Amino acid sequence: MGIDRICVSCLADWDWTCSGNPEAGNAMVFRAADSHPEMLGYVYVDPREKQEALRQINAYLDHPAMIGIKLWISCPANDPVVRPIAQVAAEAGLVMLVHSWRRGTKLSKGYQTLPRQVTDLALRFPDVPFIMAHMGGDWETGILEVKRADNILVDTSGSINEAGMIEKAVALLGADRVVYGSDAPGSAYLPNLGKILSAEVAESEKLKILAGNMEAILTRRKRGSRPTMPTDPLT
Repeated sequence: MGIDRICVSCLADWDWTCSGNPEAGNAMVFRAADSHPEMLGYVYVDPREKQEALRQINAYLDHPAMIGIKLWISCPANDPVVRPIAQVAAEAGLVMLVHSWRRGTKLSKGYQTLPRQVTDLALRFPDVPFIMAHMGGDWETGILEVKRADNILVDTSGSINEAGMIEKAVALLGADRVVYGSDAPGSAYLPNLGKILSAEVAESEKLKILAGNMEAILTRRKRGSRPTMPTDPLT
């Protein structure tokens, strides 16, 4: 399918009420990356478990496949407990991947993080590139809610059958703020590629969404520079 690299996160053992075992999931990702150089990894953390979250990030900062941090949905993205994690991301040049999903009035599974809450966090940490997964679920409003935070990109995963989402995101945010996402294995690579390849946007914009924007994010990673792990929970 022409996919050269994949960005992976894993919780190993979880349900919608509990993050399960992020430590085991992270170990799985980075062991696999050792054998498969096409793999890049996010360190998955539960921000409510501050010390363990920081320990996990610190453990993989020097791994060549480590690119960023994925937040478990135990709290809204703008909760103060997330700030120490975002501060580490800022100092190390890491990207933060944040799940956001609104369908109707609320999400019945897990904690509902709204696009405006991702915006609150991103505005507090303007040097961190954030990827809001699924365009917020209800992408027509999600795109609008993150528009004012230039450091938020939206990924295209989460729906494979709604026309117009790529065109809308490019029109309102610009092609530089949209990245391809598959949501595999919950969804699949091919249909999520198809909705980008078939979108009515310029070929140069499709190339940015499929590769260029993520490549630009990855150049920010500060190898060999270890940030100071914060001790103040409200850093």
